[in-house]
Amino acid sequence: MIPMLTYARFLGLFVCVPLALTFAFFPRVLAGGRWLAMLVLLTIVYATTTLWDNAAVAMGFWEFDMQRTWGIKIWYLPLEEYLFFGLQSLLVGAWVLRRLERVR
Repeated sequence: MIPMLTYARFLGLFVCVPLALTFAFFPRVLAGGRWLAMLVLLTIVYATTTLWDNAAVAMGFWEFDMQRTWGIKIWYLPLEEYLFFGLQSLLVGAWVLRRLERVR
């Protein structure tokens, strides 16, 4: 029997594992003040995405199956959606920083 793919499992498999591997293989990716750039990125991501994603769900553009989440909602979104914003941004940001490091 295949276990139900919950939002948390999706985050774990497709975002957290690659992020953990990135930091394991490239631990210096946030060294030397680069973490400040990531903090700015996360601030922008949360400030913009929180607003439009909540508005989209409130207007019925899409919805979340709460049986596939932890059941914790902040406004209209499950907690996992907020985690996705940040973790996905960290993953892409770390990848970009690593690529920039290689081309310098």
